Amino acid sequence: MTYRLFLSHRLRAGTLLRLLAVAAIAVLGMNLAGLSPASATDACTQGRSASGATVYYCGVWVPSGGVPVYAGTSTGSAVVDHLHTGGTANWFYCSVAGHTASASGFSSTSWARTIGDDAGVQGYVPAVYFSGAENYWNGLPACGGGTAPGGATCTPTTNSAGQVVSNCPIWVPSGGAPIYSSTSTSSTVVDHLSTAGDVNWFFCQSNGSTATAGGYTSSNWAKTIGDNNGATGYVPAVYFAGSQNYWPNLPSCGSTPPAPVPDACKISKNSAGTTVYYCPVWTPSGGVPVYSSPSPTSAVVDHLIVGGAANWFYCSTSGSTATVSGYSSSSWAKTVGDQNGATGYVPAVYYTGASNYWVGLPACSGTTNNNPPPPPSGGGPTSSGSLTCHGVAVPYTSLPALTITLLQKACGLTGTYSFGGGHGPTPGPSYGHYDGQDPRSLHDNTVLGLDCSGFVRYAYYLTTGVDALAGNTDDQWTEEQAMHKVVIYGHGGNVANFVSQLKPGDLLNYGGHIAIYIGNSKQVNAYESGDPYGVTGLSTGDAFNGAGRLW
Repeated sequence: MTYRLFLSHRLRAGTLLRLLAVAAIAVLGMNLAGLSPASATDACTQGRSASGATVYYCGVWVPSGGVPVYAGTSTGSAVVDHLHTGGTANWFYCSVAGHTASASGFSSTSWARTIGDDAGVQGYVPAVYFSGAENYWNGLPACGGGTAPGGATCTPTTNSAGQVVSNCPIWVPSGGAPIYSSTSTSSTVVDHLSTAGDVNWFFCQSNGSTATAGGYTSSNWAKTIGDNNGATGYVPAVYFAGSQNYWPNLPSCGSTPPAPVPDACKISKNSAGTTVYYCPVWTPSGGVPVYSSPSPTSAVVDHLIVGGAANWFYCSTSGSTATVSGYSSSSWAKTVGDQNGATGYVPAVYYTGASNYWVGLPACSGTTNNNPPPPPSGGGPTSSGSLTCHGVAVPYTSLPALTITLLQKACGLTGTYSFGGGHGPTPGPSYGHYDGQDPRSLHDNTVLGLDCSGFVRYAYYLTTGVDALAGNTDDQWTEEQAMHKVVIYGHGGNVANFVSQLKPGDLLNYGGHIAIYIGNSKQVNAYESGDPYGVTGLSTGDAFNGAGRLW
């Protein structure tokens, strides 16, 4: 199954100006550098890349067309990418000896491993482009397979599906770290991990056949899910970025499913708008089999690759008894597989709840389930009064009961903004991710929270019990107009021009942001990575699409 991750965040003006300034300086540096290196003594300086990997910043000079990044440590190998910025804006992993390279009268056999600017491809740059007086990468440690200090270790965390996993730092060869179908390099490569550093998560470790890469050898493997296809498989510890040839602090893989926990399937909608139920599953090696009929003797037509509560099902039905890892059940659920999109059935032995049936999943009746109840069109009796929203007094006059409840629920939410948070199968906080632009969101994959649209979605759900405001800010603006009684169209103007028309409880829709108006030119919202939910002034610098009044 494919899921859309709804994004709702804005790059603040200050951040954008800083990025533009850096870019301008970089271009100026390129023009000044010309076609010959600087003669002053220079050295590589240790730092960290955007993904958190330990790297070294080394000064380079940039020829016309950029610094070539080669596939190997030879100018006879293919040019796979280029570096375009001069000075010390480029980062490198390590140095290694290779074939002699010459440029602008300089020659060297010292090469550095890096990642290019155009395609993000990893490769090697000869030291003839190093801007120091030396003909080697001064201060850059030797390559030994890893890119992080020797004391690196795996750190327990939770993935977006709510599963306990571990973040383990890795180094990434050209093409990505291979993920094998089993703990053997002779098995099929089913996917890759593309990002270096400690942003990759792993389930557990186990022993397998010996693997060798980058001068390292190990028979230790870690179970993970790939970046390209979402396939579950195994990565040998030769790609671990620490000095150890095993995955330190990563628990051992077990052959049985996790211990049952009380849980149930939750009603929601999939990306196509179909009413479905999200049910938590555990995933064996190779994925959860999807059978053509509710019988383990029928054909396997597909697999579910992702564990946790990320999988959706239509309904449950009785079938033949299935037994896996000591669990037995004759309860089956209808679903669609991840690899081929085939419709089929999964036995409840893969359900992680304590019951041997799909709890909360309605019975199949030949079709998919009935639609959930529509959003309430009436707001109930009106009243006047006041409430407190994160320390700010909110007086109101003649507001419908549901609008008052919406304000109470929104003002009662506490937590920290997390980019992409709140867009899981059901409304509520979830782990976010890095948005690729704002450095403040770099570690949002470890923050359990809500972004702006996730915040509004959850407040509405807590008010009505209906998940009618799912999606990103553009989706929510469309949904509001379908539900509205009164809507104010801002047409991309300034929200300050419409304050006199607003009432507490109105949803304020900006270009890429959404908030709930509380009166007196203030709004309650999840504003930016690192900030707690709370009250802010109106976003007067953003284009105002309009306000939705739901009741």
